[in-house]
Amino acid sequence: MTAIVGIQGKGWAVLGSDTLTTYTDRPYVAKGCEKIVKVNEYLIAVAGDAIVGDILNNLWQPPKVIKTQDPDRFMMIRVLPSIKQTIIDGGYDPTPKTKNDDDSGWDALVCFNGKIYQITDDYGYMRDDKGLYGIGSGGGIALGALASMDMERRTHTKAASAAKKAINIAIQYNVWCGGTANIKTQFTK
Repeated sequence: MTAIVGIQGKGWAVLGSDTLTTYTDRPYVAKGCEKIVKVNEYLIAVAGDAIVGDILNNLWQPPKVIKTQDPDRFMMIRVLPSIKQTIIDGGYDPTPKTKNDDDSGWDALVCFNGKIYQITDDYGYMRDDKGLYGIGSGGGIALGALASMDMERRTHTKAASAAKKAINIAIQYNVWCGGTANIKTQFTK
C-alpha cells in the first residue's frame, strides 16, 4: 500500500511517496524498490500492484518526448500505448478485481516535461486543473493535507516541502504507509 502525491507548477513538477512496501502480511522498507523512478525523460510513481512498477522501472523504453507536440495528445497516442505494451510484455495480467483480490490493480503518476498525468489500470488518464494529485491507500489523506496548505504561490522548493509534509501525514494516519518521505522534482527543459 502506498501514499503518492504530485504537485505541478509552472515549469516543474514534484512527486512524493512513502517508502513502505508490503508483501503478504510483512512490511518492508526496502532499498532498490523505489516508488518514484526516473526512466529517461520521465518520472513515474506506481501505487497498487508492485509488479507494475517493477516492470516499468526495468523494461519500459518510453518514447522520446516531442516538445512540439501537444502533451495531452502525445500522452494518448505515444506514452499510454507504450506503457500498456510494456506491462503486457512483462507478464502482468490486468484481470479485473475479484472478490478474492479486491486490492488488485494499479494507478500511476507519470510526469514528463514538467506535466503530471494520473493514469489507471484501464489506461486512461486525467489531469487536475489545480495541479494536485494523490494516489494509493494513503493518497487521499496526503492529497487532503496538500489541499489544506497554502499552495497559491507555488515554487518547486515550497512544493517539495509540502509534499514531504503531506506524505508524513499519510504515514502517520494510514496503517499501510510507512518509512520516510521520498521527494523528486522534474523541471521543464
